[in-house]
Amino acid sequence: MEMKKAGTESVHISDRITDFVQKNRKPLLAVMIIAAVGIVGLAVFFSVRNGLQKKAIITLEEIEEKRALLGDLSDGSKSAEAEDLLQEITEFAPKTFGYASARSYSLAASIYMDQGDWEKAEAAYLDSARKAGKTYLNPLGLYNAAVAAEEQGNLEKALDYYTQSLDFSGNFPAASRARFNMGRIYETRKDAEAALEAYRTLIEKASPDSNWAKLAQSRIIAIEMSK
Repeated sequence: MEMKKAGTESVHISDRITDFVQKNRKPLLAVMIIAAVGIVGLAVFFSVRNGLQKKAIITLEEIEEKRALLGDLSDGSKSAEAEDLLQEITEFAPKTFGYASARSYSLAASIYMDQGDWEKAEAAYLDSARKAGKTYLNPLGLYNAAVAAEEQGNLEKALDYYTQSLDFSGNFPAASRARFNMGRIYETRKDAEAALEAYRTLIEKASPDSNWAKLAQSRIIAIEMSK
């Protein structure tokens, strides 16, 4: 049996590869061009996005400064300035993304809360949560939307928002307060078992020396004594 030499076999493979490239050079070139364009496009995209992010953060800082200068708006003395800032936020927030957008909506919501416009505050906080992604502004927006819903007397929506805020996988400092508020709402609705469950979950999740855990324990005692 005739043995093939390794060098000869390598040459044959090389020839076949060369032949394949020659026959398919146009589609291969097209693929390479598409890949190159894609790489360049990605580079341009990230460069532009980084530039937009920097610009958005600068604009956000300016908005935060203006909001801080306005202070408490509940007396209506700065209504014109507040409306100007709300207009600026309304134009800015939808055009950006991520933290800058979420924070802008929360600033708008804080103005609406000071003005006592709970319906608009709820909507703005929901927009903040939607834009926040996985940042802490997500559960915070939902929590504040729940507060706004409560102020409107919509306890069902408030419970839903509080529950959604607790689905956040990261650290949410207001989690105990959200659970306490849920227990309080259940008590208002005369649902003692649901209230007890909310309070017991709070105690289970919170540290033993937490003020919210102590308040929850006192409510558990009160509910059980009233049975």
